[in-house]
Amino acid sequence: MKNSMKITLRVAHGGAERTLVAGPAAIVAFERHWGMGMGKIQTEARVEHLAWLAHRAAWQEAEAGNGPAVKPFDKWLDGLEDIEAVADEADDVPLDGTP
Repeated sequence: MKNSMKITLRVAHGGAERTLVAGPAAIVAFERHWGMGMGKIQTEARVEHLAWLAHRAAWQEAEAGNGPAVKPFDKWLDGLEDIEAVADEADDVPLDGTP
């Protein structure tokens, strides 16, 4: 069984669809920001949690020069049309690596 710490998110934003990967840095930032571990997101998932992770992943890509500039979270939400946590082909669950 694969045990990576990443969450793959399919995001429709501003008329375009893209796939974002929230890796360990985004997951740690999530846990610090929300005061909850990733295991809890499976039982108490909120759209805001997924949106926050997607925003963080997009921001990290932009910071690394691999994507467009990202507005602050609340402004970015205005362009969010849809979001979905997706499983990698080899994974059984979308939130891979969580207990």
